[in-house]
Amino acid sequence: MKLNIDFKWYQWLFGVISLILAFFLTHEIFATLAESQPGVVKVLSLLIGIPLIIFLYLTFGLRSALKKSKSN
Repeated sequence: MKLNIDFKWYQWLFGVISLILAFFLTHEIFATLAESQPGVVKVLSLLIGIPLIIFLYLTFGLRSALKKSKSN
């Protein structure tokens, strides 16, 4: 069985950063709710969630865009 994985080094980097941000956001949301401060969740979601969405796009959206450009 041969796996044909064509990831660039920067896609791996963006993926690892996305994973770290996702774990950090999840941890901070549960910690904030455990401290009974639900208002802070909105601020944390904006501060951590926006970079997370950007890095997820750079991980997966960029890959699909490069794949489409190679096929054309």
